[in-house]
Amino acid sequence: MKLTEYIRHSSIGIKLIVLLALILCGVFIIAIPMLFVRGEYALLIGMYLQNIGMFILPAWVAAMLFWENAGRGLRMNKAPRVVDLLCVVILYFVATPMFNRLVEWNESISLPAAFSHIETWMRQQEEAAAAVTEQMLQIKSLPHFLAVILGIGVLTGMGEEMVFRGVLQQTVQGKSHRAHWAIWSCAFLFSAMHLQFYGFFPRLLLGAFFGYLLVWSRNLWVPIFGHLFNNSMVVCIAYFTGNASDSALEVLGTAQSSTGWLAWVSLVATALLLYLFYKKVFSKACEVKGISSGGK
Repeated sequence: MKLTEYIRHSSIGIKLIVLLALILCGVFIIAIPMLFVRGEYALLIGMYLQNIGMFILPAWVAAMLFWENAGRGLRMNKAPRVVDLLCVVILYFVATPMFNRLVEWNESISLPAAFSHIETWMRQQEEAAAAVTEQMLQIKSLPHFLAVILGIGVLTGMGEEMVFRGVLQQTVQGKSHRAHWAIWSCAFLFSAMHLQFYGFFPRLLLGAFFGYLLVWSRNLWVPIFGHLFNNSMVVCIAYFTGNASDSALEVLGTAQSSTGWLAWVSLVATALLLYLFYKKVFSKACEVKGISSGGK
């Protein structure tokens, strides 16, 4: 039996080991050019290399090994429906106040005194990550803006979705139709991978949303678009306002603002829209047995 045939018919555990090995190979491959990246755009170039070497290429190679056709296996062989993308945009803006409140709550979490040293370390990690993001968003020109959109929006959205939803989620789910388990376990790994505890729960919820988008639409381009749109909005706000963290959109619904009540309106509206879109829009593309009744 050929190696590809063995991997294709192997267990979930073997496939996950293969995916991890491919990602580690990508890490070693990009480590070489990273040694020579210098200058003010080093972070951006590093992001390009990371997304391509650690996510996009390993995901595509894994798909070639796991399925007969990589594009079909990843659910990337068909263009997304415009109505699906429109639903994602609407949900983004409706859910923003609720999401902002969740971010605010997560950032306010304090550990017991016995774990103060762990909390200090986590805060330092958060500040370091925020500093890198802030440096990345110091956009100086329109070409620079487009380059950042390509890195943070397009390549990050495509790469992370190809690995976590395209390969990992579909591998974990397999033919068992346990969609909910696959969605939430991969969303947990997706959030944990970022190593940012004070953004863990919002990212967990976002990862689950992307997972359901894949299950409902049967098209990976839909969660890729959602991820791309979410990341690109941060870049756009930073470029057009000069400060993404203090923009009106970012504080909408937070307890510290006068619009705190919007968080609860947003929660109800988001739940209703999710149900409506699932029943009236995404259900037309859903072909997975058991999902309409809650899965297994």
